[in-house]
Amino acid sequence: MIRRALTLLTLLAGTSSNPKSGNAHAPATAPPPVAREFRAAWATSIEDRGLRDWPSAPGLSPDSQRAELRTMLDRAAASGLNAVLLHVRMAGDAMYPTTYAPWSAALSGTSGVGPKPAYDPLAFAVTEAHARGLQLHAWFNPFRARLPGSSGRMAASHVTRAHPDWVRKYGTQTWIDPGNPAARAFVLATILDVVRRYDIDGVHIDDYFYPYRESETITRRVHGRRVRRRRQLDFPDASTWKKYGKAKGYTDRDDWRRANVDSFVHALYTGVKAIKPWVIVGISPFGIWRSGSPSGVTGLDAYSEIFADSRQWLADGWLDYLAPQLYWPLDGPQNRFRALDAWWRTQNPQRRYVWPGLYTSMTHGDNAWPATEIADEIASIRDTRIGSSDPPGHVHFRIAALFAHDGRLASVLRDGVYREPALVPAFPWLGSTAPAAPKLSVVAENGPSTVVLAPGDTVPVRWWLVQTRDRSGHWSESLRPPGDDRVSTALDPDEVAVTAIGATGIASTPSLIAP
Repeated sequence: MIRRALTLLTLLAGTSSNPKSGNAHAPATAPPPVAREFRAAWATSIEDRGLRDWPSAPGLSPDSQRAELRTMLDRAAASGLNAVLLHVRMAGDAMYPTTYAPWSAALSGTSGVGPKPAYDPLAFAVTEAHARGLQLHAWFNPFRARLPGSSGRMAASHVTRAHPDWVRKYGTQTWIDPGNPAARAFVLATILDVVRRYDIDGVHIDDYFYPYRESETITRRVHGRRVRRRRQLDFPDASTWKKYGKAKGYTDRDDWRRANVDSFVHALYTGVKAIKPWVIVGISPFGIWRSGSPSGVTGLDAYSEIFADSRQWLADGWLDYLAPQLYWPLDGPQNRFRALDAWWRTQNPQRRYVWPGLYTSMTHGDNAWPATEIADEIASIRDTRIGSSDPPGHVHFRIAALFAHDGRLASVLRDGVYREPALVPAFPWLGSTAPAAPKLSVVAENGPSTVVLAPGDTVPVRWWLVQTRDRSGHWSESLRPPGDDRVSTALDPDEVAVTAIGATGIASTPSLIAP
């Protein structure tokens, strides 16, 4: 009590109608620690099970697009998420202005036509996400050139018109050939351009490397009868295989295809780190690496079908987190969800993070899962990581599923597994230096005083974690970007604690003040 009284007297002596600063003095009560867990959701304009995220339809006015985005981010923050993975390149297009691709038709309805009046949706999304304490990861589909079933003529700058020699038509798919080194370099440059120009927290790619297998129906006469059957199609990359595969000494076409994807993934990781070492790189492959791994789990073989050796990328540390798409129910056939979550974690000598992707959309539409299924999956992920240095995490596909049915699922999570807040885990292999405890001071004018936050040293601050304790002893938390460095005491907090969080998520010790 004597210490508390001296603190208050010191602060009161330093206040006046002028914004003079006073030094912080540590009250007796330390703030509670905030848990670390990656709670993210994918957001895209592509429809799935009757759901769309953002924008809800092409051709909306910029004001409507911005309003929808604000609402989506408000709901994300209120529900307990701490990251949003925003789809910015779906198929050779862009949801932001760039010389590498035309404007996406998802915005205006027409390829190459941007918002009018003009604005930058990605820059807007980054600012609005950070204002709500959310990380914003830019999500790319690197090699898909055009969405199946899309109509309308592509803009002249679209890859299908600007570089038709890179493009392959494959069943219903239109694809950029990963076997062409110039095409790979161009796609990589497209992504690195975003890393340079935008204050994103992460780069994310999912499972579209080579396309999933397509087939066709053929009809043959057998003993005078017409017999129809399906025949698998091979990806039409014979010209690049001859020029860049056989000519370089490869004898197996599938090995060469995997090498093309490996080369791209490695170049992506090293390229991002060369520009901004703290920007997180995440990859979300199909949940099964090879059919039969682990024993008893069979299904589509991503290694041989889409030529994605995601186990190697994890083992070699070419990513910061892996989000395998575990799109099966917890107690489904072959125990796939639990078995694959456990297996992926055993393939991780570099100690990267394994945060499963959840098929949250299955709680909506026909044959829907119960809302409790997703909460149970999150609980299972947590249970397997208790006592380890591996923090839990997960990614919802998709964010609209949380808020369908009047926010039914969001309410289930908020009242249960998201009851307590969580920060995105730290990435110490990207830099382990902690910022110094922040400097806190109080300025006062007529009315409530303000706590001013300042870095304690030269280590860059990515976030301020602000915790306030009311007079009943309850602590509240908020995360804010470093430009938001003034905390009003209008709600009369008994104590304010501030922790500086660096670019790689490493936290300082908290500074405390009684304003």
